[in-house]
Amino acid sequence: MKKASLVIDQSTTSSKVFLIDEDGKILDRASLSHQKYYPQKGWAEHDAMELYQNMLDGCKRLVERHPECEFERVSITNQRETIVAWDDCTKEPVYRAIVWQCGRTYKRCQELIKEGYEPMIQKITGLKIDPYFSATKMEWILQNVDTDLDSLKFGTIDSWLIYKLTNGNAHATDHTNASRTLLYALDENDWNEELLQFFSIPASSLPKILPSDAIFGYTDLEGALHEPIPIQGIMGDSQAAFLAQLCQEEGDIKMTLGTGSSIMMYQKERIPQQSSLVNVLGYRLNDKLAYGIEGIVNCNAECLNWAKEDLGLFDSYDQIDDSLFEQEPSLLFVPALTGLSMPYWNAEARGAFLGLERRSSKKDLLAALIDGILFQLCDALDAFPKSLSALRVDGGLSKNETIMQRLADLSQKTVEVSLHEDLSAMGAWMAGSRKQTFEKETRSYWPEMSIEKRNRKMDRYHRAIDCSLMMATIDHEERKWKEWNTIADSA
Repeated sequence: MKKASLVIDQSTTSSKVFLIDEDGKILDRASLSHQKYYPQKGWAEHDAMELYQNMLDGCKRLVERHPECEFERVSITNQRETIVAWDDCTKEPVYRAIVWQCGRTYKRCQELIKEGYEPMIQKITGLKIDPYFSATKMEWILQNVDTDLDSLKFGTIDSWLIYKLTNGNAHATDHTNASRTLLYALDENDWNEELLQFFSIPASSLPKILPSDAIFGYTDLEGALHEPIPIQGIMGDSQAAFLAQLCQEEGDIKMTLGTGSSIMMYQKERIPQQSSLVNVLGYRLNDKLAYGIEGIVNCNAECLNWAKEDLGLFDSYDQIDDSLFEQEPSLLFVPALTGLSMPYWNAEARGAFLGLERRSSKKDLLAALIDGILFQLCDALDAFPKSLSALRVDGGLSKNETIMQRLADLSQKTVEVSLHEDLSAMGAWMAGSRKQTFEKETRSYWPEMSIEKRNRKMDRYHRAIDCSLMMATIDHEERKWKEWNTIADSA
């Protein structure tokens, strides 16, 4: 009987499940998309029960389709900073999952920065104060949702799925996910008591932290399996790709292109950052510990999803080819659909097209949009120490050859693209199976654009960024003025 693992990749847009054999070969897959909710400007939510049910349905489909397989384990990789809060008695969420993209705590984060708390928090966690991370999401739930603190549980998506898969018997997470909450001390590799008190998060509500290759519990997939199998191999999606890209030497750097994007460079030891980059825990296995520095881009492929699904700029990704760039785009696009992350860290910034004229076409808009996505990635790359190694790229956008050649041109780096279907899933499989590597192929792209032309393009993009940030400032001042008038009228 063939042995195989079920590997769950629960992302911002869908729940994918892979059936992977002992040698790291993907035998089958299932994928289910879920609803995304935007109840207010800048807010983003998921239905946590829908995420769980989709994941479970995907697993059951593969089990039914492969009765010849002996299922060894379930592994999970997941969207990171998204938070679920649930009641331990009812085993039901008390509120929708607050997504990593959600900007509802921007004002709270700005207050903390102005009060001078960022250096203290960055020293402990390696991260910046930003709505992107989880702690202020938990704090918001505690302040705005009627909950019973005695039975309240918090967790990132991995923790929620583990809890449901084990019928509430395991409340656990791994170090990579815990390290994204603003509550985890990188030097201690544990929850930090000072930060728990600072954000008023009860320690009893948080999951136990385990190495990614530990056994987190057992599941029979709600009766789909004849007997329970271990849940083993848990990693946040970007760190899972980092492991699968075999980033193990100083200067090794990978870029994962998903809904948002993560650029991560290996560091043997933690070196505190004073730039727009953040420190990260690369992975924590029983016998391995790796650190890194990360550049975060919070709206990447999401821009193309918006262009395709909402604007109708294109119907198929086959339409994104070299013909788009037969003439260099004169339009500019700022991809700040959910604010700007590094190096600006401004959650109030909004996207913009600049240079529109009557003859501007869908093709012009799409070409500008793709360049805007890539300019944003180049901004992030420019913040890193100069690396001698190639840029190792994976994720959905990496499948498009035109976009990858454009990335090589605009970054002025050699781009080495993994041809494997899903490296985040493979990283979780590596952790669960405790395998060191797997077979994969790559395709390389080299810069063909002159550095002078590239620099001119980046300069134009930065002027567009200035416009976006200026509008964010105007909007902020207008809100303050309205708030002041409201207070004055009530007085």
